[in-house]
Amino acid sequence: MQSLRLSKKKKGDVAELAVAAHCVKNGYQVLFPYGEDSRYDFVIERGGMFKRIQVKYVTPKDGALEVSCRSSNNWSVRAYSIDEIDIIGVYDSVSEEVYFIDAKIIGKRSIKLRLSKSKNNQLKGVRLAEDYLTIPF
Repeated sequence: MQSLRLSKKKKGDVAELAVAAHCVKNGYQVLFPYGEDSRYDFVIERGGMFKRIQVKYVTPKDGALEVSCRSSNNWSVRAYSIDEIDIIGVYDSVSEEVYFIDAKIIGKRSIKLRLSKSKNNQLKGVRLAEDYLTIPF
């Protein structure tokens, strides 16, 4: 079956639903904000504690997922901060796997999650995607 070519908006919708479904399957309540002006895509809740999640649709390249830590539109580019989000939920468009990055470790531009070992076997400073499969709650 040939896959459809998705617009940026549709990719975001697919990723949001996949990450939200993952959260529900893991026992979280999912709350969506009204409107399009939130810096986060949805909130998860468990036991009266809440976390804001910003979702990214990412296609692997060279054995890694490069996750943007910024939002952009036709007018501006803005980095996310821990005052606006708590977690970045990452949807791998190829494997359909979901990863979670604590906003405390995000940079100004992007963060890379390696899906496989680096070619030179470097480990220092490498973030393995498999270490980001659980929700940092």
